[in-house]
Amino acid sequence: MNDDTSRDRTRFPWQIPALVLALFVASPAWGKEANHLYRIDVRQRQGFTRLALKLERQPEYAVSSLPGNRVRVALRDTDGRRWKRLRSYSDPHVGGVTVSQRRGDLIVTVAVRGNPLGVRILSPDDSDVLTIDVGDPLAPRRHSPLAEGREGIRAGVEQLLTRFDPPVHSGIPFVPTDRRQLEKIVPPDLAAQILAGEAALYQGQGGAAEEIFAPLALRDTPVRGLALFRLGEARYMLQKYGEALRDFREGERILPDFLQHSPGTTFACADSIARSGDLDGGRRMMARLIDGLADKAYAPMLLVRLADILARQGRELHAEAIYRSVAENFPGSKAFWQARMKLADRRLVTMDPATFEPLVAEYLDISQHGGDFGLREEGLFKAALLMSLYGDAAGAFDLVREYGRKFPRGVYAGIARGMREELLVPLWREVARDKDDEGLIRLAQENKEYLARCLADPPFVKRLSDAFAAGERTRDEATLFAWLADKEWSAGSAPELYRRIIDDAQRLGDLPLFEKGVADFLRRFPSHPAALGFREQLAAQEYQRGEMSRVVARLAGFLAGKQRPESVESLYYLGKALDANGRHKDAERAMTLFLTESRQRGGGTELVPDAYYLVAVARLARGDRKGGLASLRAGSEAAPAGEKAPFLYKMGEVARAAGRYDEAARYLKSVEGETKDPEWRKMAAQSLADIELQRSLAGKVKLR
Repeated sequence: MNDDTSRDRTRFPWQIPALVLALFVASPAWGKEANHLYRIDVRQRQGFTRLALKLERQPEYAVSSLPGNRVRVALRDTDGRRWKRLRSYSDPHVGGVTVSQRRGDLIVTVAVRGNPLGVRILSPDDSDVLTIDVGDPLAPRRHSPLAEGREGIRAGVEQLLTRFDPPVHSGIPFVPTDRRQLEKIVPPDLAAQILAGEAALYQGQGGAAEEIFAPLALRDTPVRGLALFRLGEARYMLQKYGEALRDFREGERILPDFLQHSPGTTFACADSIARSGDLDGGRRMMARLIDGLADKAYAPMLLVRLADILARQGRELHAEAIYRSVAENFPGSKAFWQARMKLADRRLVTMDPATFEPLVAEYLDISQHGGDFGLREEGLFKAALLMSLYGDAAGAFDLVREYGRKFPRGVYAGIARGMREELLVPLWREVARDKDDEGLIRLAQENKEYLARCLADPPFVKRLSDAFAAGERTRDEATLFAWLADKEWSAGSAPELYRRIIDDAQRLGDLPLFEKGVADFLRRFPSHPAALGFREQLAAQEYQRGEMSRVVARLAGFLAGKQRPESVESLYYLGKALDANGRHKDAERAMTLFLTESRQRGGGTELVPDAYYLVAVARLARGDRKGGLASLRAGSEAAPAGEKAPFLYKMGEVARAAGRYDEAARYLKSVEGETKDPEWRKMAAQSLADIELQRSLAGKVKLR
């Protein structure tokens, strides 16, 4: 044993009792004798109303808010009159005061006019007067000093730091039950279960211990009381404080003396009482435990926990006094670092943002030297938090990233993620101002999981895309944007990401990427304004591959004529697909819409002649010879030179079928002069020969 340790241990027998005694003297209300309220004075001050409650001695109290802009102050173990005349009291700040008795406490309820947060409670040390001030000017600023930092990070942080109460490890050694004593009262197998559960508790495996002790706590055995206490310890470890307290209470009913011999269990019970809302009960049990363990090395840690309870009761000055005493008298101990953390937290919520650097250094020192894993995590997180609120963005980002690397599953991991996302916004803007395209790409690629806030920043996607374009890194852009677009948190920017992915795929000639990008976009954003154009692009690709049923399914909505396509060619693809599927009437309708749209948009297309031809064939098939010929003539006029043969041949065939041989011959003869295609010329010649034969036969019939 080194000298420092020896000196620390020699302090314990006299320092700890002195601290506990000081606490009892400073707060006489801890005794069982009831306090008494003698008088309530009401005075209006500049901007607020003051209620001065004169008591027999300094009060112990709790404050809570009630519906209807009311504030309730519960004076613990106090009696007094009802002051009925105050119920009708009214001024600009107070709308009545009621006093009532409830289970030994005196309840003072004040109806607040105006801001319900405009209430201040004052209870100076060694004073028998409790002051309640009510008025709008007393309401806290809308944002505390923490809120002077960056947007997004500050939300909810102050509440976390002031109210978050993580589990506390008391440092009290775990003492298992003696096996020989167990086996004297229960069978060996049951003793083995008890010992296995206690081994799990010793190893910090609360879940495993709960699984073992929960069924044992229900069985009527000689060790049921022990099982209940151990179950309570397991559930305390799992932060199930209400359930743990019920187990402790039931265990105490069966084994009333157990807590006197198990300080570790007593600590868990006292802490569960406090965390379940009975701060007075938890504080009293904790104080008795400390008094009984004043000569133990872990007593300072219990003092820190007692101070935590006092702080939650509003006894801030008493709590701070304990923290300072522990920090001054037990250097190097776990309690020393815990106390330093608590004192630093008090500076955090009241500090001037202009002087935050020393507090960052304090948290980093705790993180580097505190020894306890939880303290190291908490110190680093709070240092990163302060830097994120008030410091240089790059320095803050490095600390947040360090926290994420060291504590990926830490208590504050979710908050740290939000901080990292927020800090990337000023970082990318700074890199963009420096025109560092490669730096911007690297920042985005290395932090792609944290780009939610950046994506919500309107210029980000365009500026990043410009950086990729400047470096001719189209494939890298498509890869990153495809990864981002697939995340739920990118939904607001996903349409723009998909648009750029699709453009990249077209530039790269990557058909699978193009089709996947379009299909994913249509699946996620079917009603988006860009969905129509993307659907038409995908249908065009499917048409080129001959997937006519898919084309029909994707574009059939145009048949109603209520929606106009972005690309007029989509109607043509629909018409051809319908015709291929045997739906000739619908195909005619689609092609007619295509021709109408083409005329309205004032632009010719090489597809127009073929559309006229399909319409003509459809009309002729249903017996509309006049309509069919009209479409054939229009198609012939629209077709460029050298491509009129199909129309001329078809018009010749229609005329021949009607017995107008001279007209038919004119059309068929013109085919030879229109095209050099041997097939069309051959077909036209054959038809002309058939006409001559028919004429010859008709002439012989007349001669007879």
